[in-house]
Amino acid sequence: MHLLPQLGIVLLMAALAIGGGYWITGAGSKRDGGSPGNSRSNSPIVVEIAHTQLGQVKESVPAVGTARAAHAVKIVSTTAGLVTRVAFHAGQRVAPGMLLIELDNESEQAAVHEAESELTNLRLQMKRAESLLERKLLSAAELDELRARFGMAEARLAAARSRLQKRMIRAPFAGVVGLRNINAGSYIDSDTVLTTLDDLDTIELEFRVPERYFGAVHLGQTVSATSAAFPDHSFTGAVHEVDTRIDPTARAFRVRAKLPNPDALLPDGLFMAVRLTIAKRDNAVLAPEEAVISEDGQSYVYVVMDGIALKTAITTGQRLDAAIEILAGLPPDAKVVTRGHQSLRDRSPVKIYQQGGPSP
Repeated sequence: MHLLPQLGIVLLMAALAIGGGYWITGAGSKRDGGSPGNSRSNSPIVVEIAHTQLGQVKESVPAVGTARAAHAVKIVSTTAGLVTRVAFHAGQRVAPGMLLIELDNESEQAAVHEAESELTNLRLQMKRAESLLERKLLSAAELDELRARFGMAEARLAAARSRLQKRMIRAPFAGVVGLRNINAGSYIDSDTVLTTLDDLDTIELEFRVPERYFGAVHLGQTVSATSAAFPDHSFTGAVHEVDTRIDPTARAFRVRAKLPNPDALLPDGLFMAVRLTIAKRDNAVLAPEEAVISEDGQSYVYVVMDGIALKTAITTGQRLDAAIEILAGLPPDAKVVTRGHQSLRDRSPVKIYQQGGPSP
C-alpha cells in the first residue's frame, strides 16, 4: 500500500524530464531553423561613418623657451658724478646717439674751452712762424717745436672733449628703454645701473630640443610660439642657429629662432611655448579621431565595404585638432565608422545612419 504514492512520484518526475527535453530540443530547432528575420545576431548594426581625406600635416616638436632681445644692455656711466638731467621715460623708443642722462659737467666744459683757446693761439703762432721762416727770420727747428706744441694741444682738446662726452650718456643703438633707476640730483658711479635698453624689433627665442631630433633640425625651419601674456596671438619665425653640442645631462641641444616683433609686443625674458616644424606632408591621409580604436598597442578602424564592417589595422602619425594622420592601412576616401563601433566585430553587417534614419 505504501508503494503506490512513491510510484506516482517517480512517474511524475519522468514525465517532467521528458517534457523538458522536448522543450529544449524544440527551442534549439527553432533557433537553428528559424527565419533570419527573427535572428538578432544577423541584424545589421546602425553606424555613422566619415570619409578619410587628403590634407596637409606638419610634423612638429613641442618645446618651451625664453624670448631675448636682439640686443640688450644695461646702461651705466663710465664716470662718477651728479645727475643733472634725465632725458627719457620708461618704454620710450630711442634712436642711436640720443641723450639719455646728463651729469654735472661745468669743469669739463671749462677744460674744453681752455684747450680750444690754446689751440687757436698756437695756430696763429704757427702762421706767423711760417711767414718768418720764409723771410729766414726763424729757424726750422723753432718751427718744428711749435708744430709739436700744436699737436699736443690738439690731443689735449680731444681728451677734454672726450671727458665732456662721458658726462653725457647716450643710447648705443636704437631700442626701447626700461625703467629709470635714478632721478635728477642722484649721485652715480660706474656700478650704478641707470636703465636698460632693448632692441625689440626682432626677438631671439632660445629653446631646447631632445637629441633624437638633432638630424632633423635645420636653419630656416618654421617656429611658432605662443604666450599666456597674449593668448590670442601666435608669433611665427625661423630657426637661425643650432647648437653643435648636446647637453649630456639634459640629452638635448639648444636652438635659436628669430621672431619679428615690429610692435614690440614681446618683451625680453618672456616665457613662451614653442612648436618647431621639422617636416611637412601635403597629401597625408587623415581620418577622424573618433574613428580610431587602440587595443593592446595597435590602432584599428572599421572600414565599411558593401554593408560589411572590416576591422583594419592602421599605422598612425601626427594628431591634428580633430583628425589623425594615417601612415599606412587606409586609402583616401575610405568609409570609416565614427559611431557605433563599440558593438562591432570584424565583418559585422551594418547600416549607415543618415539624417532621418538609417540608410536602406
